[in-house]
Amino acid sequence: MKIPESFGGKPPIRQVRKRLRNTLMSVLFCGGLFVAYYQLTGRTPIPPDTHITYEQKDRFRLDIDASGQVILADQTGTCHYQISQFALRRILRTFDRVKWFERNIRAYGYARSQCLLSLTEGHRKAAIRHDCETQSSEILMPVQSLEVTTRFRKVLQGDKETLRDYKVTHSAGQLLSE
Repeated sequence: MKIPESFGGKPPIRQVRKRLRNTLMSVLFCGGLFVAYYQLTGRTPIPPDTHITYEQKDRFRLDIDASGQVILADQTGTCHYQISQFALRRILRTFDRVKWFERNIRAYGYARSQCLLSLTEGHRKAAIRHDCETQSSEILMPVQSLEVTTRFRKVLQGDKETLRDYKVTHSAGQLLSE
């Protein structure tokens, strides 16, 4: 008499191999989908007129162009560095996810501390002035994506590791991490 599997008996070796094979095939299929997705998005051209600006009045201004060139200016000077096309696409996907070009720009009003977030892409432009402390996801998500991808707050603070990793140069062309 055989002990059923539900009572703690061991399944036949053939079933174990079949489950292992199916699991391996599923993992490989999912991995293939990931690779295909990143290959597809990696080859999507970025429109040459793409420009992102994030500005906090009287504090700093961050500009990113279609080539990934970052210009970060504050009261102390201007910093220049480069981000990858993959990183730029990541930022643009965040704007796309929040349907940036479908936003009513007049709905945000003016506040005491004003920030400006704008995106120009493919002959379209949308700029929203908002409260810098807003928790609104359609503003917060792109700002967080900019912060994670460009690490502009760490550059503004003069974090030596970030300055070295991004090869940040000051307006005079001098590497800041030296």
